Amino acid sequence: MRLPIALVLLSVLTFSQAISAQSHSVLPRTTTLPASTRAMALGDSYVLNSGNADVLFYHPALLARATGFGGSLQRWGSASSAASMSGAFEFLGGTLGIGLRTLQYSTKSEDELHAPIGQGHHFRSGGDRGYERTVSIGYGLELSGALSAGLAVDLLETRFESLQQNIMLIDFGISADLGPIGVGLTAHDIGNKPFHDVLDEPFEDFGPRPSRIVLGAGAYGQQVGIFDVGLAANAGLDGQDSLTYGAGAEIGYYPVRGRTFVLRIGLQDVPQKSEMSSFTTGFAVWLDDLILEWAFRPVSSAPERGSHRFGVSWR
Repeated sequence: MRLPIALVLLSVLTFSQAISAQSHSVLPRTTTLPASTRAMALGDSYVLNSGNADVLFYHPALLARATGFGGSLQRWGSASSAASMSGAFEFLGGTLGIGLRTLQYSTKSEDELHAPIGQGHHFRSGGDRGYERTVSIGYGLELSGALSAGLAVDLLETRFESLQQNIMLIDFGISADLGPIGVGLTAHDIGNKPFHDVLDEPFEDFGPRPSRIVLGAGAYGQQVGIFDVGLAANAGLDGQDSLTYGAGAEIGYYPVRGRTFVLRIGLQDVPQKSEMSSFTTGFAVWLDDLILEWAFRPVSSAPERGSHRFGVSWR
């Protein structure tokens, strides 16, 4: 039990010493954009007791309780799109998670390797085309009744025009139950980031330190009258020396057993002068074990007024 906690704390301390001067690269993008329709609607905050397989992309320690499979697709008009698929299976006393994330987008930044941090540029066609594909393999294990640990390995392929790199990144974290609330701490993208060796201007290479460390908390299922209420929140430190945060709430109503309708709303930090709204929203229908979901983030200048994500999963 002490070993996983010590490893995560060591990652946090190591990362904190390096954030005062960051390299210029903000790649990869597939590991920082939303990978779950439900999380996107809640300010990209994951509901830690959801038990869905896409927890692999947020807190691999929670794989220990995950089941089922599913996928989702997000579009930024006709210029860019992202997709994710995931599944969770019992394996050697724990749970094995397998996932795939893809992203195709364009950017008009001065240097094609410096993709903008936000999502607004995904709506602008033309410019330099970028492509990422990430295969994730994770394993979660319960260490005790309330504590779990998990590890995920991301095999990433990044392409820009004629440039290509294949790298491996690691996510590691722990999770615990604090009464009805689940809490997870995860270090993301431990490993050398793509294209660091081909950037023109000088920069310091911080090696394999994580690019994000995220603390998440939340739960669903608190009954308030005829409704079920859920809350989720996260706070973290990213590779741009910035505090990130997000939070959301959802209300479920089940007029008939096995038929639940869920309304969601969230709030998330966005880059300064961004065209994206800080608010997110979404809706879901649970039909026994089948889940249909939609999430939306408004973007002021977008032809479709924002970015949509659609998901389907089986519990």
